[in-house]
Amino acid sequence: MTIPLHVKALSLVSALLLASALTPVVSSTPPPPAAPILISPAAGAVMDNGCKGKAEGITWDFDWSDVPSVAPTTRYHLKVWRNPALPVINKMDITTSSYHHASAPSDYIINTNLTGWRWMVRAKVLGVWGAWSPARSFKVERLNTDCP
Repeated sequence: MTIPLHVKALSLVSALLLASALTPVVSSTPPPPAAPILISPAAGAVMDNGCKGKAEGITWDFDWSDVPSVAPTTRYHLKVWRNPALPVINKMDITTSSYHHASAPSDYIINTNLTGWRWMVRAKVLGVWGAWSPARSFKVERLNTDCP
């Protein structure tokens, strides 16, 4: 009598395994968006610097590709730094694929810090952050280069 029960138990286990193998897995988390493609500034570009003693400030513009999305709530995260631990720009709520940075009028970058600048962007679609774009380097013009 124990053999038929054992066969039935084995048949039930087999049926459950087969059913679980045929059941599609549905993820409630959407796949992460692709990394945006950086447009400008180009690698090695020379960006604006402020003026010491004059109220001009620093103006930088960043542009990248739109991330394809059916969601109207795409957000972008822009990070700009010379020292990765202290980003100068770290904006996570940008709603367009570009960003205009205008510093305080008294801001400038000293001449010993003109090189080694980097920037990168990532996108957030349906609550999921995607991968970062590859970081791109730029330089800053010498202090007082274009002062009025």
